Amino acid sequence: INTRLDAESVGFILGHGEAKIVLTDRCFSAVMAPALEQLAACPVVIDIDDPSDPEGQLIGEMDYEAFLADGDPGFNWQPPVDEWQAVALNYTSGTTGNPKGVVYHSRGAYLNALGNLITMGLSDKTVYLWTLPMFHCNGWTFTWAVTAASGTHVCLRKVDPAVIFPAIRDLGVTHMCGAPIVLTMLIHAPDEAKCAFPQTVQVVTGGAAPPSAVIAAM
Repeated sequence: INTRLDAESVGFILGHGEAKIVLTDRCFSAVMAPALEQLAACPVVIDIDDPSDPEGQLIGEMDYEAFLADGDPGFNWQPPVDEWQAVALNYTSGTTGNPKGVVYHSRGAYLNALGNLITMGLSDKTVYLWTLPMFHCNGWTFTWAVTAASGTHVCLRKVDPAVIFPAIRDLGVTHMCGAPIVLTMLIHAPDEAKCAFPQTVQVVTGGAAPPSAVIAAM
């Protein structure tokens, strides 16, 4: 769910999508708690209790680590019966009314993820930095593409040049994605936030085409 939405929109999505389990970071509890109050039947709520950002309340029945420990390691997972079977349900931001649900089917997600893998040359040496929100079309399916290549995901709690530049240098980042506004943020970051790194980073950008000046500056 888009973490920038208000409680009313989040509540609508949970109800309309008939959510049975919700995973929520404690830093979003101020939005999630009133969103859950809108529902006739409350789903199971699992807290993400990240020690790097302790703000917010724990509102769930258990935390994520306890939830994982409760699982069956011998569970016999089965692939989809039909390649057109739904694999994910995303929602628009609702700028013209209530958010609208968009279904990803298994075939589309699979083909797009492998297309990203091939086009970007992802491999087990890939270190992918998440500057693109995963709620944007499932991270443009790089969520699955990097995993399929056995690459490494590097996640950020917020898009901050002071964190991004050192992460690229220290973690050997090879790939990242972002809308032109993210690229512009990196270009105009204060000099003290920037640092040099030896590798070339491949960047995918989308949305409105970035001006040539932005591409040149990157």
